[in-house]
Amino acid sequence: MRKSSILIQCGIFLAFVCNLAQAGHVMVDTTLVGLRIELHVLAAEPFFTKKEASSSKATEGMLIISGAKPLALDAKVHPNHHLVIHVFNTKTGKAITNAKVEMSFQSLDDKGIPAGSLIEVPVVVMQAIGKGIQSTHYGNNVVMPAGPYSVLLVVNGKNVNLKINVSDAQSDSMGDMKM
Repeated sequence: MRKSSILIQCGIFLAFVCNLAQAGHVMVDTTLVGLRIELHVLAAEPFFTKKEASSSKATEGMLIISGAKPLALDAKVHPNHHLVIHVFNTKTGKAITNAKVEMSFQSLDDKGIPAGSLIEVPVVVMQAIGKGIQSTHYGNNVVMPAGPYSVLLVVNGKNVNLKINVSDAQSDSMGDMKM
């Protein structure tokens, strides 16, 4: 009996680890007139003001710097992803902390043709708690069911259209983001 219990627990653990290895973190990057832009789709993240982060001694999540109101994890729409971009100077590699960013996304059909409404993303300027200014990035929590999408960005007045495929698998928060 004990042996089978241990085998079941090991099987559950292996399934969990395999699921993480196939986690839903999406990352696409591109360059645009002296800027390198990294688009990330991660698991939805909690947001904190500086005061909230300090009083709760938060060690993970997003520190709100400016911009739109973040979509909370407990919002009625139940956000499932954190859709963000990092903007870096291509020469120095440093994060651009004052970029003007607009963001929207639209689902695509299996032929890559727009299949849904264009969803505007209220852009929050944020930093990862404890990571500092180099972690500055732009975006918000969103609801994105699994499937292909076109993500439309306007960064400092320049347009970028990136294609991604989003999974329902949850990714590690912050994933492979370079900060």
